[in-house]
Amino acid sequence: MDSQRPEPREEEEEQELQWMELDSKEGLGTRTEEPSVFQGWGHLLRAVWRGPIGLVMQLLRQGASVEERDHAGRTPLHLAVLRGHAPLVRLLLQRGAPVGAVDRAGRTALHEAAWHGHSRVAELLLQRGASAAARSGTGLTPLHWAAALGRTLLAARLLEAPSPGPAAAEAEDARGWTAAHWAAAGGRLAVLELLAAGGAGLDGALLVAAAAGRGAALRFLLARGARVDARDGAGATALGLTAALGRPQDIEVLLGHGADPAIRDRHGRSALHRAAARGHLPTVQLLVTQGAKEVNLVREY
Repeated sequence: MDSQRPEPREEEEEQELQWMELDSKEGLGTRTEEPSVFQGWGHLLRAVWRGPIGLVMQLLRQGASVEERDHAGRTPLHLAVLRGHAPLVRLLLQRGAPVGAVDRAGRTALHEAAWHGHSRVAELLLQRGASAAARSGTGLTPLHWAAALGRTLLAARLLEAPSPGPAAAEAEDARGWTAAHWAAAGGRLAVLELLAAGGAGLDGALLVAAAAGRGAALRFLLARGARVDARDGAGATALGLTAALGRPQDIEVLLGHGADPAIRDRHGRSALHRAAARGHLPTVQLLVTQGAKEVNLVREY
């Protein structure tokens, strides 16, 4: 969320994360479909999803392919991981199931393990060479998912895993978010603590925490050294984003850390403008008390 990124759409500038519910499958924009319709599935896929391991073994002995796919591009390994069935995962890997196979959305089996919090299964995949840096179609890595959903132990393991290119904690998705951004958006303090150890991306995570109304994450990141007046792509600071939400308690924290209420975004709006435009009277009063100037508040938004 730095100044080099394209300016977001107007409606996203102040409350980009208000619509998000990170505990739902829609939160990451990468919903995992539950395989309730079996039309077009081969025998092995059906057996992996519904049957006992003995039936899977029998089908494999009869020549069933571990590279079989369903309508979403998922392999038997994807489905075994969805079930969290470690013995099945181990069996499929032993029989040559491609650990890096991706479905139509670009998700690997390790993505699914991270999403569902199946740490034991994730460990099996990593031992077989699964890439912790694998990216889905929207650029999300397994670490992004673990961070967003608060999978602390799994996030720690993914951070330790070797990966080509940038460190896992620095990998950005399609919108430019790192795992720290996602942890901040979900208020996942334990994961944030892991990610903050390297010190990278704290400013962007602070802005996300402010936009999402995650007060505890906001305080944590300020304590860890995030710059209180860092700006997003539209020039807004954490104070401006928080003012738009009408959160006086967070305003007080930011001001206590030296936030400048006079800073304006690229549209000329200060924190006071944003609070007034949203009708947050207590926030307006607090900002005025702290020295914000009541100028040019009558304007079109």
